Amino acid sequence: MSAKSETPNPETPGALWRRNLPVWAALMALLALSAWAAYWPFGRIDTALGFAIAGVKTALVALVFMQLKHASGLVRIVAACGLFWAAILFTLTLADVLSRMVNR
Repeated sequence: MSAKSETPNPETPGALWRRNLPVWAALMALLALSAWAAYWPFGRIDTALGFAIAGVKTALVALVFMQLKHASGLVRIVAACGLFWAAILFTLTLADVLSRMVNR
């Protein structure tokens, strides 16, 4: 009886470049878009546009570079908990800022 060793198949450098280069280019384009949007007067939609761009960048990093698409269930749960905690921090920060604006 032969025991098969389950070693992960390392990707070749060419395969890594083919996978990561388009994602890097997309992240650079989104960076340019967010910098452009920061100086363009969109009015009330500025914040929503910034959060949407940040969400797309976060999804790209999580799915491609962190490889959450192929990760185990526990790793996915830990990543989801991190996002949940970040949402709590954003909510508390926004509540503080909005409460200070009311007292003016």
